[in-house]
Amino acid sequence: MADTFTLAETAMREKGAADAAALAARAVSGEADDRELLENRSMIPTWRERDYTDVPVGTPYQWQGIVYKLVQAHDATGNPGWTPDAAPALWAAVSRPGETGSADDPITAVRGMEYVYGRYYLDPEDGKVYLCTRAGEAEGGAVILQYLPHELVGQYFAEG
Repeated sequence: MADTFTLAETAMREKGAADAAALAARAVSGEADDRELLENRSMIPTWRERDYTDVPVGTPYQWQGIVYKLVQAHDATGNPGWTPDAAPALWAAVSRPGETGSADDPITAVRGMEYVYGRYYLDPEDGKVYLCTRAGEAEGGAVILQYLPHELVGQYFAEG
């Protein structure tokens, strides 16, 4: 009986790993959108200090309840401060699906997310709405920032 249980447990782990790998591959290819990643967050591994040099750009990982996609391959071995929320050159947060970025439907901001010029963001720390804007940048352009909008008013944001 114990052998049957062990075999079943091993088969379930292998299926879970295969499903997670398939979701990651779909994220890398662009087939899996942010909605799909958030709906299947239980399949996404947690970020840890490790070597990401052979990990394809776009691969999702979780950190502190937020899903991030790899932006740049790197080696985080021995670099505990390179967490996704603190390293915007390496990671971009996945935004909540359905938020359009209009003044009436702002996108909830998180540290390390990709902000799009011309869209509105709700800052969870102060509850205010901000427009992402920067002199010389065209609407639709994007920037990954490890800061929340209220911390960059006059640089990347204006109160909306």
